[in-house]
Amino acid sequence: MSIGIVSPFQIPRKHLADLANNNAFTAVREHLRRQELGMDAPSFCSHHRHACSHEDQESFRLHRDIIHTLLVPLFLLHTQASRIATGVLPSSRASEPERAFRGEARSAYAWLHCILSEEHDWYLTERCPACIVLHVMHSEPTIRFIAVACLLSGHLQGHDVPVGKRRLPSFDFWLETLETAVREDTFWGDDFWPEIEYRACSLTDGVKQLALQCLELQSTAEQQEFEQSQQQVHTIKQTNCAWKQVPVAAEDQKRLKINNCFMQSRRHQRFHVRSVDSRRRNMT
Repeated sequence: MSIGIVSPFQIPRKHLADLANNNAFTAVREHLRRQELGMDAPSFCSHHRHACSHEDQESFRLHRDIIHTLLVPLFLLHTQASRIATGVLPSSRASEPERAFRGEARSAYAWLHCILSEEHDWYLTERCPACIVLHVMHSEPTIRFIAVACLLSGHLQGHDVPVGKRRLPSFDFWLETLETAVREDTFWGDDFWPEIEYRACSLTDGVKQLALQCLELQSTAEQQEFEQSQQQVHTIKQTNCAWKQVPVAAEDQKRLKINNCFMQSRRHQRFHVRSVDSRRRNMT
């Protein structure tokens, strides 16, 4: 028997139409649908499978797909930042990857690392769609995480969901949807939103700095690799040149020896010629 569990998020019709007509988002939804079909367990948990109508389940699926699309860029940025930090930090500091960054970027990385570690099962969006959507309102960090993802939507180039050359739609509307849900929630209430929005904006600036510093560190690392490769090429050329000079020197010594023998032979011949000529003149 249904007890009317519904999503706390309500999307205006205009944005629903925009989502339905966007090929990139449709591709993301198709991927997640195939992922659902490949699961051994039913898509919805036993509670929400019976507590939600078919229409509400479809709404939960749509909202789950939006959350997935929003969170992927932040997950990919954190993965890239962790890889870069591992490459630039000495092994003694490998357990503190945030030290590869500075200022607001360091704080942003630490925050992302913390929430992605604590909310691992949630952000992967591989569980019950209703559980994933309802979990957004579970705590201040999860609400702020979604708010940051909305504010960064379209700004983290190269970290979007891979959909070829197709562009995802703008998800600015989801921030308004999130605000409405928080203000109307009986636990959080209307007064909580300004504070969480302020924190989300501050964190957004830090994430932007993190993305920028990742590019800088990656560029520096690539430049160092290029210089090292050039140095190796130079060393190899010097080695090859030295090896080439060895047989040349031996050949020169051989020629010198032959020339010496030839010159000695010529001197002997000239000596004998002068002696003969001298005797002839004496005879005359």
